Parts: sequence; structure tokens; C-alpha cells
Amino acid sequence: MSRRRKFHLYLTIVTFSTGFLVATSFETNKLTRKERMNDQLFQQETQLNDRILAEKEQNRHLENQLLDLQRQVGKVEEAMAERKSEAADTLSQLDAARMLAGVVAVEGPGIVITMQDSQNAANSADIANYIVHEQDVRLVVNELRAAGAEAISINGQRVVSNSEIRCIGPTIIVNGIKSAAPFVVTAIGNPDTLDSALNLPGGVLHSLQDFVHISVAKKERVELPAFVGDAKTKHS
Repeated sequence: MSRRRKFHLYLTIVTFSTGFLVATSFETNKLTRKERMNDQLFQQETQLNDRILAEKEQNRHLENQLLDLQRQVGKVEEAMAERKSEAADTLSQLDAARMLAGVVAVEGPGIVITMQDSQNAANSADIANYIVHEQDVRLVVNELRAAGAEAISINGQRVVSNSEIRCIGPTIIVNGIKSAAPFVVTAIGNPDTLDSALNLPGGVLHSLQDFVHISVAKKERVELPAFVGDAKTKHS
């Protein structure tokens, strides 16, 4: 083999080897870069998973806080409802006490009883038997109370537990105020119940009807004034 051919052979081998080395180096670098990219992606994925887990844990913590707050709010709402209910009950009791004490004007369904002297009074030998006396008015008032009347007035004077009802001649004094017949007794309560109580056989109206004139009217709405006077003073 001539020198020239040997040279070309060696050159070919060197060129091929160089190309192979270059190609191998390129592939190696490529694989290295790919491995690095895979490592970066893995790290990023790991970091992302860690963040997701951290966010989930934070959300769970916030959900627990929310549940605790909701329970606290529920307890506060229950306490407020109880206090509101207690306040409403207290106010209702206070209103009832004020009504019974007569210190406030009231209105509602009820009954109106008008008591007048008998037309036979002028022709009677004993006129006192045919005019309205305080005991007649008291009978009506007591019957109304027994029947559940919530409030009562006589000729516009509110009747309370210690109200004065006295008779002087043909007039009656209620709470220190004098008035003459007719005597109008107004009561708040169930009109049917009050009317039935007054008209019981042998009851108040039955016992008085032969001596004085009494008329009864059921009303959907009546008004009673507040008591005027000293509620602490016991009248005779």
C-alpha cells in the first residue's frame, strides 16, 4: 500500500472517529440537558405538590376556625334570643301589671252595662228600692272581675283594687268623683263570656232587674282611661 493511500485511510479513520466522538458528545450533552430538565421539572412538581398540601392544610385550618366562629355566633344568637324572649315576657308582664293597676289607658273588645233608676221610682212609696245604689254597681263590677274582665271603668273613672265607690243620695262617688245616673260600667274582656256571666239564672242582672233598669251591649272595641288619683290610698 502506498503512502498516499495509507494517509487517506488514516484520515478517514480519524475523521470518522472525530465524527463519532462529536456525535456521541452531542447525544451525551443532549441526554444531560434532558436529565437536568427532568430534574428541574421534578423539583418544580415537588414544590408545587408541597404548596398544594400546604394550601390544603391552611384551608382545613380556616374551615375549623370558621366552624368555631359559627358555633360561637350560634351561641350568641341563642343567648340573644333567650334575652329577647325574657325581655318580651317581662314587658308582657309589665303591661299586664300596668293594666291591672290601671295606670295606662287601654282599649279592646268588651261590654258596656248601663244602669238607670227604675221608671217606677217616682210612684213608689219607697223610692230607695228603685234607684241605683253603690252596692248594685259593686255587684256588677265584682261579677265582671270574676268573669275575667281585664279592666273596668264606671262613668269614665278607672276602677282599681282600692277604688272608692260610695253612694250619697242619688249620686255615686268613684275615686272621689261624683256622678249621677245613668251609671255606665265599661269592661274589657271577652264580650260573650262577660255577657254570659252577668245573665246567669239567679245572677246579678236577674236579681236587679225588678228594681232598676239595666241594659247590656257587647262591643268589638271599647276605651278605658287610666286611673287618676293616689293608687296607694285605700278608699273606704
